[in-house]
Amino acid sequence: VDAGAYVAGSAALDGDRAYLGHYENEFLCIDIAAGKRAWTYSDRNFPYFSSPALTADRVVFGGRDRRLHCVDRADGKPIWNFPTRGKVDSSPVVADGKVVFGSDDGRLYIVSLDEGEQIWSYEIGEAFTSSPAVVTDRIVVGCEDGNVYCFGREKTP
Repeated sequence: VDAGAYVAGSAALDGDRAYLGHYENEFLCIDIAAGKRAWTYSDRNFPYFSSPALTADRVVFGGRDRRLHCVDRADGKPIWNFPTRGKVDSSPVVADGKVVFGSDDGRLYIVSLDEGEQIWSYEIGEAFTSSPAVVTDRIVVGCEDGNVYCFGREKTP
């Protein structure tokens, strides 16, 4: 299937569907078996570089429009978007009803999957373009400052 442009990030595959963004300002769901687009999401005139995170009913991905987008997996209709002050090329990770991602604004964010509301953020000052890994209550992510950071839950007395 011709996606219409060069793919920007990696696609996510699930069953007979592929989910991907590209340089010509669209995010696509491709029905592989039918060989055609199932739906197209295009919000503003910016490309989508991050790889998507999939849940049972949602697709979450970053954009060069400085926002994290969440759309309905069935039809691509927008559910919410979360604004940042920089491009979102970091691929999001969904864990425990939360979305973890970085931004070129120098912050690592956690937002709720349900509403897209900010739960937490941490500012390093340099872009987060790598994708975070979430393992056993820890977030590990590389930053453009040349460091790898590990964040854990706060211990309470």
